[in-house]
This record gives sequence, structure tokens and C-alpha cells, in this order.
Amino acid sequence: MRALFTRALGIVTALVMCAGTASAYYYYVHYNSRTAPFSPIVEKFDLNSLQNSTVYFYISDTGPAGMPAGDSFQAIVSEIRSAADKWNTLTTSALRVQYGGLYNAASGQVNSGITVEFSNDLPPGVIALGGPITYAGPNNGQFVPIQRSTIRVQNDLSQPATACSNSACPSYSEYFFTTMVHEFGHTLGLQHTFTSAVMSTAITSAATKALPLAPDDIAGVSMLYPVPGFAATVGSISGRVTVNGSGVSLASVVALSLGNQAISTLTNPDGTYSMDGIPPGGYQLYVHPLPLPLQTEASPGNLVAPKDASGNPFAFPTAAFTSQFYNGTNGTTDFLQTATVYVNPGSVNSGINFQVRSRPSAAISSVRTYGYSSTNVPIPSPPVQVGSAAALVAYGTGLLQINNTLTPGLGVSVLDNGSRGQVQVSNLAPWVSGYIQMVLSVGTFASIGPKHLLFNTRDDMYILPSAFGVVSQPPPSITAVSAAVDSSGNHGVEVSGTYLTAGSTILFDGLPGTITSVADDGDLFVIPPPGPGSYHAVVTALNPDGQSSNFLQAPAPAQYTYDASASPSLAVSPAVLSPGSNVVDVVGTNTNFIDGQVAAGFGSSDAVVNKVVVLSPTHLVVNVTMNSNATVQTTSLNVVNGLQLIAQSQGSSITVQTPPSKAGR
Repeated sequence: MRALFTRALGIVTALVMCAGTASAYYYYVHYNSRTAPFSPIVEKFDLNSLQNSTVYFYISDTGPAGMPAGDSFQAIVSEIRSAADKWNTLTTSALRVQYGGLYNAASGQVNSGITVEFSNDLPPGVIALGGPITYAGPNNGQFVPIQRSTIRVQNDLSQPATACSNSACPSYSEYFFTTMVHEFGHTLGLQHTFTSAVMSTAITSAATKALPLAPDDIAGVSMLYPVPGFAATVGSISGRVTVNGSGVSLASVVALSLGNQAISTLTNPDGTYSMDGIPPGGYQLYVHPLPLPLQTEASPGNLVAPKDASGNPFAFPTAAFTSQFYNGTNGTTDFLQTATVYVNPGSVNSGINFQVRSRPSAAISSVRTYGYSSTNVPIPSPPVQVGSAAALVAYGTGLLQINNTLTPGLGVSVLDNGSRGQVQVSNLAPWVSGYIQMVLSVGTFASIGPKHLLFNTRDDMYILPSAFGVVSQPPPSITAVSAAVDSSGNHGVEVSGTYLTAGSTILFDGLPGTITSVADDGDLFVIPPPGPGSYHAVVTALNPDGQSSNFLQAPAPAQYTYDASASPSLAVSPAVLSPGSNVVDVVGTNTNFIDGQVAAGFGSSDAVVNKVVVLSPTHLVVNVTMNSNATVQTTSLNVVNGLQLIAQSQGSSITVQTPPSKAGR
């Protein structure tokens, strides 16, 4: 079994562990030879072997043994489903990711797809780790087919976490959600990157609950599972990184768009690279070495090294090099001297080469920035409003000396686009516990969007993409949530607050409600997803600019309590599933099935649900295909209806009919 990948709990001062690149190394890579030329062979699910190009994920029915106060299994399941859906709804990826139900881990019902289990084997403070664990066959010359991946979630989620202000990270938190999105990326075949995307390590990720996926993430999964015609809409950049004429392995080459987030790749063992899936436009390129492994990391950036045909890993570099921008000749550390590299649809801009200088280690690495909201909530890669000034703190290797003084020659500046001079950095100074502080001054004409910070020392540089964002307004907040009836007699919820708009998303735990109207005072009328009787759901507002009410209200979020109702149950027929196609009739008691809110599953990869039809609030028809080689003997249909889990204990057990040829084996 391969080592899995971690996503850490903790700001760097209490870091325990942390848990992608483009064509050459967004992925788990194999090579057929240890000599050039190198053609990466990646690990991925085989779309041709998947029904409807869909990989199903299954959540253990045990749930976690410990949860933060007020949290629930229903809430955790809703957040996991929502995290998976971020990968499922990408129009540029042909792979679909669907919920397959709750499964019984003791029964061994899942032999393909993705399982989400709750484990005591994770180190303290780690929320989850994930990745491929079994394969459907060997390297076929094009890719290594993944059969099963898993995400292991901390069994005791009540453990305190520095990343959540020294309390546990509840399921509604930014960190829990982006961690789950991150781990699903691993299960699909993505490794780490260093461009502040959701697949970046926890140290540098700028992902938020409102905007979890960055261009880097989208390029990675879309090149792994491209829809027809995708390659014609994007372009590529290729070249080589060398030091004294020799290729540099695992160098990170980054294409930086000053008005957007970055895209990157890692080099092959001979220093060659091909960065694919890049949206058309102009980019500034730079190259940097892998960061030094942090205290609990098994490798730089917790990467799995490429393997040869015998399964032997290639070595990680033992030395670093000086980071530099591409300027068309010898490279530069002066951003004003950079050359613009243009990417056109369906074409490759080749020969973008770097000649770097060797050095023992990077001067600066693994930098994380934080700001603080008006309620003193720490926010990674924080938003800063136009026409304002804000304090920013940063932590990272090489920023400070042992005596807590600034590294000699350290300077910090903003890489801006077209509004140069509108965003300034001043008052750089040591802060507390290994942090440095600075003041950001954002002019009234500064462009909206992510901003990248350049850290310079006397002989090296470091770039943190999306170190902060410039926004036009503060984050949303929710002041009241109450049951209401609109002018048409529809029952729903009135959500009051500040900076709420029709473009906001109102979440009930992990699931969005439907906004039907906006009042003159800005209040929203929302139809919540179905929920259990008397259930308490956390209500969160997300805005399109990436901001969330969690930025202000994480310690005490708004809540909504559903009306009391009787517990639901299911009656299922037939009671036997035969190999091939089956139509299962489901009659509910005390249910309120709503089209678009219902998903059903058998918690087994032997039984694939193709379609669920809602006939009435108490009646479903489920179309399911049973594997002719099924190994499971009995299973249970379980249904989610919004936040309502009608699971095995409330469902009906179903017997799997074993073909006669399998009997007695």
C-alpha cells in the first residue's frame, strides 16, 4: 500500500503535518526507464471501465467517535458530499464523482471507487489523509488504473486544532471543508502543488469554502480526465531547467497570471517539463526548488517521488537552486525584467528554458500569510478591501534569524497588474512566535482579485501566489435566521445580515438552500434543504468573491432549527437484487422526498445506482445495476434527502442473488 497524504491541523507554530502539478507532475508518476527521454505515466481511474464515467464514493456508517460540540454525523456527511461535488461539477473534466451511500466497513462491500472511513490511525491534529490504495492492473503504457482510493478521517474530531483557534475544527469550518476537497483530489490522482491552490499543502493554500478550486486544480484534473475538445481550448508551455548543463529534477515551474491564480508543474528527472491545460493569455514564469521537508513531512512537500518500471522511486534533489523569473536569456530576480510568455489555444509555447544557479537550500520556503477579521478570527490569505490598510502577518522558513530579527536584506513587495503602485507594503518588522508583520495599503483604484507577494533576500527570492486578495466589500455576516412565509405562501427561512445578495450562497451545514427573493432591506428568503425533525443546522453565507460569514462568525455561527417531525423509514421491494439491471420501488413513511435533493446508494461497489426518480414526497423509484460478479451477500438501501439520512438502521435489508455458476465457490 502506498503512503497516503496528510492535511495538517495547525498554523505553522504548532504544525503537526500537512496534507498535484500539471502535465509532468500533477499526478502520481511512473516512468518506463531511468534514462531520457521521460514520458510520464500517471495513475488515474479508467473512464472506459467506469459506468457512466462515474466513480462512486462511500462513507462509513460508523461515523466519528468524537465530534465538536453541536456537530453531527448528518452535518459531516453533507460537507463530505459537498466537497466531492466540487470535482463532480467541473465542465472541463469527464470524470463524475457521485455519492454511493453509507457502507459497513466490516462487511468489505467496497472493492472499487472511493471510501471515506473514520480512523484512529491518524496522527493527533490531522483531519484527514487520502490517496489511491489498490490498482486494477499494472502500468499499461498509458496510465496505471486506480481501482480504489480512500480518505481516512480522524475518528476523534473533537481534538483541538490551532487552525481553528485552539478548538476543534467543526464540519462547517473553512478548514474542514477545504481539507475534504483536497483529499478527494488525492483520491482522483492529484498530488501536491505549490501555487496556493486547494491541492497545495496546508502551508500555502489560499482555498476558501466559497472558492475552493483554483486554475491549478482545474488544469490538473481536466488534463487527467479531459472532456472532448478541451485540449483545443487551452495551451501548453514546455522547456527545461538546468544547472551547469545538467537537468534539474522536480523543479517547480510556475506560470503566474497577475490578475488570477497561478498554474504550475514539476520537471522530469532530466529537467524537462510540459505544463498543459493553461488558459490562453500572457504569463510571467518563474522556477523554484522544492521546499525543505517540514518537521513531520516524509519528503519535500509530502510528495511521492516518481517511480521507474520496477517500482523504485527516483531520488529527491539533495541541493536547491536560486529561484528566478524567466526573461528569455539567463533569468532574473528582478520582476521588472521578466518576459511575458503568451499561451494560445491548442498550441505549445516551447523552449522556455531556465539556467539556474545551485545553492545548498532555498533561502525562504513554505510561507503562510494571515490577516485578522474585525472579530479577531485569523484568515489565511486574507481579503483586503480597496481604499483601506490592513495588517498582515507571515510565517515561513528563512524570514527571521534565530534572534527573531529580520533576515538581512529581506524585502516584501506586491506583484500587481496594471495598477502598479496601488498596493504597497510597509512597516516590515518581526512579530511574535516566529512571525513577521507588515502593513498593506490598498488604493481606491487597485484591481480586484488575488495578489502575489515577492519576498527578496540578498541572494534569492520566494513568491507566494495569492498571498491575499483585494475585494470591493467586507465579508458577509448573518444576524438572524427565522422561519418565514413569502407572499406566495411558500414556507422557508428569512436570512438577515450584511453584504448578502442574490449571488450569495446560503448553506445549511454543507448543502445550499434556494434563494427565491431579496427584500428591499437586503434580507434573503431561502428554501432550506430538507432536514431531520428538530435538527440544528449551521447557516453560512458564501459570496462570489471568495469571502464567507465564517470569516467573522466562525466561533458562533448562525443556526436554524427544523420543525419537529417523526423519524422516517423505508419499505423497499423487491427484497432481492439480481445480476444486471434492477428497478427498486421505495415507499417512505414520514418522508418528504424532493427532486434534486435525493440520492440513494447501497453502500457497495457491486450495486451502482444509475438514476433516482422522485414520484412523490413518499415514493421513489431507484434504477440499480448489480455486478454479475458480486461478492456481497446482503446490503441495505440508504437514502439522503437533503440533510436527512435514512440509513441502514432505518432502511430495508436486501439480499443479493448469486449466479448459479458462483454458488459453492
